[in-house]
Amino acid sequence: MNFLLNKLVLFESSVDAIMISIIASLSAAMMIFVGYKLLQMLQLAGYKLKGYNRWFIETKFSYIFRLAMLSFLSVCAMLISNVLLVDYFIVKPLKYVGALFYILLCSVFIMNLFTAKQKTPLKYTKRMTRLVLVYMILLLGLSWGLVLVGYKFIPYLSFGLIGICPLLLPLIVFLAYFITYPIEKMISNSYIFKAKKKLQEKKNLLVIGITGSYGKTSVKNILGTILSEKFKVCATPSSYNTPLGLSKTILSNLTDQDEVFIAEMGAKQRFDIKELCDMVNPDIGLITGVGNQHLLTFGSPEMIAKTKGELADYICAKNGRLYINIEREATKNLAKNYDNAICIALDNKDCDLCAENRKTNKNGSSFDLVFKGEKVNCKTILLGDHNISNILIASRVALDLGMSLKEISAGISKLVTIPHRLEIVRSSSTYTILDDAYNSSVEGSKASLDVLSKFDGQKFVITPGLVELGSEQFNSNFEFGRNLAAVCDYVIIDSTINYDAITAGMIFAGFDEKKIIQVGNLNQAVAMLGTLAKANDVVLFENDLPDNYS
Repeated sequence: MNFLLNKLVLFESSVDAIMISIIASLSAAMMIFVGYKLLQMLQLAGYKLKGYNRWFIETKFSYIFRLAMLSFLSVCAMLISNVLLVDYFIVKPLKYVGALFYILLCSVFIMNLFTAKQKTPLKYTKRMTRLVLVYMILLLGLSWGLVLVGYKFIPYLSFGLIGICPLLLPLIVFLAYFITYPIEKMISNSYIFKAKKKLQEKKNLLVIGITGSYGKTSVKNILGTILSEKFKVCATPSSYNTPLGLSKTILSNLTDQDEVFIAEMGAKQRFDIKELCDMVNPDIGLITGVGNQHLLTFGSPEMIAKTKGELADYICAKNGRLYINIEREATKNLAKNYDNAICIALDNKDCDLCAENRKTNKNGSSFDLVFKGEKVNCKTILLGDHNISNILIASRVALDLGMSLKEISAGISKLVTIPHRLEIVRSSSTYTILDDAYNSSVEGSKASLDVLSKFDGQKFVITPGLVELGSEQFNSNFEFGRNLAAVCDYVIIDSTINYDAITAGMIFAGFDEKKIIQVGNLNQAVAMLGTLAKANDVVLFENDLPDNYS
């Protein structure tokens, strides 16, 4: 009898060992997918822990609560199955039913996570691949540790302690980040070093740096197109405006034939621009404007102006040429610090380059480019005075590089719209769509509404409002609401974040509250639009919040 009991215990232990291995390994595999959102948010934050932490705060820890609920239900399921069944040999294998519930709950969580529409899915770059590899190793260790601790020290919970894995995922992502950080820093520095060395070897290459709170990408593309009429030009693609983005462009795209390199320079905190200047050593600097974009990370408008001024300081220190768009008060004040700055503004008669007879319609813009008494007519498919202003500063640089007005006009005619930046979208709908969904700013929203006002028909705006404005977010969205009220017939707000501020501003301006519609997301906004818009109406999509605001 004792022999049989010993065999039974041995068999039971063997089964438990096998089940522990299966459950621990399966749990680790599932946690990789449960933590997908955390990895995605870290990537969207530019691998900056400040941005990652801010996502938790701004979403009121909603994802943490979801993970906590998953852990709570999982532990409860495994605790109940163990407590109820542990004393009955005949049904003792049924104690694993709790683990099945854990796996089922995780599966439902993962399905809901991956069926939700994502605007910017996780990109499996080399850096993310390295991070995920360390993350997987940590998850495997965590899963095995929790199973063994629970099995050995908490009999009634058995392996059920593994249910707290989901709740620990934010800490595991933190730990994986810190483990990989020194490696990533070394890799990043090596890319930057190689890029700097390549630039230093190109003695005759003209380097142009462009920064500003808004308009950087537009001016870069405009300048690149115009200069291409006379020079071989390499420019950073899309919004590649970080040290690694510039390094990638220099190492992959810059050729021996290129005569001009245009570097877009982005910043979210003090000395970001200085770091980029030290890297690419620009000969010419352009400042497109200073506003409260990224005020949340900068902390104050003064810090934004100082950071953008880092490009001006660098250019002036090496006696380079500095160009500043002084249409806003902040850049006017900035320009006063630099005696040799070449200033550009649409309606400033003191500037030697101006645009006369400006006209904008749904087909584009036209104007006369005038420089020291000489004039040339220009046409472009770009919309609005703000784009003409961008063209002006780019044209002023081109003139100083020896291009004629005729060559510049030819370049202007070849300009193309940048996706999601006040782009007219051709679709099967009978109404006109203006897509300005990319990263709207206070100044950008004013410009897009100015363009919208020039169209006929009912005017609709779909927007979540303006973000990353820190203490100024309510006031800026209140003002945005007032501006909307002056132009629009209907406003559909597809977010809860700025609804109160925008609505307050619109009502203050006398807008009909019944024509302010709140929906939960962009898909619902488009569905609502289908019931309201008619032929010849125009719809402006103003800003589209990324996934870290959901």
